Amino acid sequence: MMRKILFYFFLLFAIAMQAQQQIAFSFGETPQTLLLNPGSETNYKSHFGIPVLSNFQLTIGNTGFQMGDLFSNDSRPFNEKFEKVLEQLSPDDYINLNTKIDVLNFGYRYNNKIYISVGFYEELDLMVYFPKDAIEWLYFGNDPFFNRSFSVSQAIMKADLLGVLHAGISKKIDEKLTIGGRFKIYSSSLNVETNNNSGSITTTTNTTNITRLTLQNLDAEVSTSGVDNFSLLGGNLGVGFDVGLTYHFSPQIEFTGSILDLGFVKHSKNTRNFTAKGNYVLDGINFEYNPDDPIDYWEQLSNDFKARIPNEETEDAYTSWRPMKLNAALKYSFGERRNKFCYTKTHKQYYYNSIGFQMHTIMRPLKPQFSFTSFYEKSLSQKIYTKFTHTINDYSSTIFGAGASLQLGKLHVFGALDNVLGVRDLSTLNTISLNFGLNIIIN
Repeated sequence: MMRKILFYFFLLFAIAMQAQQQIAFSFGETPQTLLLNPGSETNYKSHFGIPVLSNFQLTIGNTGFQMGDLFSNDSRPFNEKFEKVLEQLSPDDYINLNTKIDVLNFGYRYNNKIYISVGFYEELDLMVYFPKDAIEWLYFGNDPFFNRSFSVSQAIMKADLLGVLHAGISKKIDEKLTIGGRFKIYSSSLNVETNNNSGSITTTTNTTNITRLTLQNLDAEVSTSGVDNFSLLGGNLGVGFDVGLTYHFSPQIEFTGSILDLGFVKHSKNTRNFTAKGNYVLDGINFEYNPDDPIDYWEQLSNDFKARIPNEETEDAYTSWRPMKLNAALKYSFGERRNKFCYTKTHKQYYYNSIGFQMHTIMRPLKPQFSFTSFYEKSLSQKIYTKFTHTINDYSSTIFGAGASLQLGKLHVFGALDNVLGVRDLSTLNTISLNFGLNIIIN
């Protein structure tokens, strides 16, 4: 039974694969680049996102294994494949799911130097590290692992579902520098997180029974809000900030950078927190059969555990920090030079080709996630932009992506797909990202 449960656990998360926003960052004057860098340059008077369709983003990832490791068409039984995957897992491996939908997004130009944008989006972010010790202990049982200590500290996860109301401003300081900032109000619908747990489980022999199970120095905590009475606008509020800039060292060399989601959520409504601290020793259960007075051994065991391992359930408020993100890109433009009509009724020079690299970091509970991307951008016309990327991160060193941005009159359409090769061969798939949207842009 336990093997079937673990199989469905892996099957559920085998499809969870993540990539970052390497393609969308600073790309094709797409309005949503302002969400990735509030200091992005804008060359239009206003934009209006088509509700719900203005920006849909899905990023999923898994560092532990590839789909083919479990589901390859060969003669090996599934249990053998599963155990091989389990052997190669490490406690640093994780699964991550992130999705974001723009409900509202619009912006307008206040004057020649200032552009203001506001909106509201819903975001789901799930981060789970593989607790290898716990999976091995549950799958194989304790018989093969006498005198081995299994760590409780590997239980690390965080799940967030929240709405974000935001307002941003970008200001052109001079011909070289543009800066920007964004203020955010978070409204959390759901939060579950556990980290900084400690303790160990060890199985040994003894003189009283065949085995002794020792739970030592347990100190575990799980914090939740919105689990019992979920609502789309949960009422647990927080604030955050984004800052960013664009700087031209020359007409052909450009630097962009941003810090996103520097903020927190205070959870005080519909909270349930669970804690357990202490030591426990189990020398087995001595069963005694008495049909006239049956004994509920499981209840006895549960009561004994609760008595010796103090545990508590509270409704205390707690603070959850948002996963801060860092972006930076350096771009060199070259090739044919053209003039482009701008909102000031002047013409701006731009180049049809550019190359560069980007760095992207997300702060996570165990350690930061890093990505390095090299890219090539090609302007097919003043209305059509393309971008091709190669990314190295925790998932793979061969992630290739492509994106396109197209202006049809006032309608702006963009789309991007990361890990094109993975889609072609699903057996190697452990990371993918897609992003698309529709906006109205008025020049």
